[in-house]
Amino acid sequence: MLGGEDKMDSKYYETWEEYLAQHPELEGKPTQAIAPKIERYEDLMFTFIMDLLL
Repeated sequence: MLGGEDKMDSKYYETWEEYLAQHPELEGKPTQAIAPKIERYEDLMFTFIMDLLL
């Protein structure tokens, strides 16, 4: 934790719950079907950024 905060303070990062709150069109759709796609995207972005740094 940086500065004693529980969450990163970034306009580029939000939790799954925050994402769902901002996208009401996803309401009622199974989280099990949507979450893995977003997690895969997050993993790919993390790998891309790490490749840029190394």
